[in-house]
Amino acid sequence: MLIRTIAVSTVVFSVLTGAQPGTPLGSNPEGSARAEPDEVRPLRWLVQAQNENGGWGSETNGAPDVATTALSGIALLRLGHTPASGEYRDATRKALTFVIRAVERAPGADQFIQPPGTLPQRKLGRGIDTFLAAQFLGEAMKSLPPGEDRRHVQAALQLCVAKIQAAQGKDGSFSHDGWAPVLSSAFAVGGLYAAKDVGVPVAAESLVKSDEYMLKGYDAKTKQFRTEDSAGVALYQAAGVLGSAQRAGKLNAPSSVAAREHLADEAFVRGFGTYGGEEHVSYMLSTEAFAKAGGADWSKWSQSIRKRLAAIQREDGTWRGDHCITSTAFCTAASLITLAIRPASVPRPM
Repeated sequence: MLIRTIAVSTVVFSVLTGAQPGTPLGSNPEGSARAEPDEVRPLRWLVQAQNENGGWGSETNGAPDVATTALSGIALLRLGHTPASGEYRDATRKALTFVIRAVERAPGADQFIQPPGTLPQRKLGRGIDTFLAAQFLGEAMKSLPPGEDRRHVQAALQLCVAKIQAAQGKDGSFSHDGWAPVLSSAFAVGGLYAAKDVGVPVAAESLVKSDEYMLKGYDAKTKQFRTEDSAGVALYQAAGVLGSAQRAGKLNAPSSVAAREHLADEAFVRGFGTYGGEEHVSYMLSTEAFAKAGGADWSKWSQSIRKRLAAIQREDGTWRGDHCITSTAFCTAASLITLAIRPASVPRPM
């Protein structure tokens, strides 16, 4: 059972680039000469940063939390490292065990699977661990053949789905706490779709209400994104709007058109003004939506976001937040997921 299982020289690079250890490679994507980010070193760093118990914290061997672990696990899966195959399959398997244990330890009536006080919770909301756990479990389940391991993952995923649906408000949202809870709601619905994609029952009404809530994040009359739940940062709301528009088949709706137009603007994509974890996950959510839609918009966005991530990649290959979610593991995992996304590789709802 899963529950029982548990390059480049820094000196040379600094001389050639003038970069100091721990500093970004650049801060202006348009001015950077690098068009492609390095994916090998950040993945290696992420695996080395994992705790022995399978969890990830903010930094190497930091106190682990479920949200960061689930996001890191998704990164491994998207890069081809499943619980059964790939160079880092052991790391994925350990992460899966860590998340399953957290779900199983949580009281049945409790919506939360992680004790309070973590950085992702403070910024995205108390339920972010449950929401990301559902997405990780759903994507991991796809890679498992029928058998005990798959049933074990499915049971944990069913518990997460029940907790997520219990957390949904009358307005369709899942969170109003934290600094930017709209992103938490986006991850909640992502978790539900990931569960539905592998055959776990999800209430259709819950999905409809959640997409409606997200699409209302844009006011067609004022032509503005509502930012009450996104810390005043329209980027976060636009990322959620675009994802729901794609899922609901409403890419031609005013909200979706507005999101795509705004995401082509350099100042808008800078979000808060510096690159925090909220920016990194907004890029991830937006990239998934663009990839699912495909076409010219995808090609333009993909080239732009890869260049941006190359420009802000740090000397050791990682990404770290400059505000709010500053966690190296969280930001690096989100960026690796973004880089792994291709139109044919993004999980699609059934």
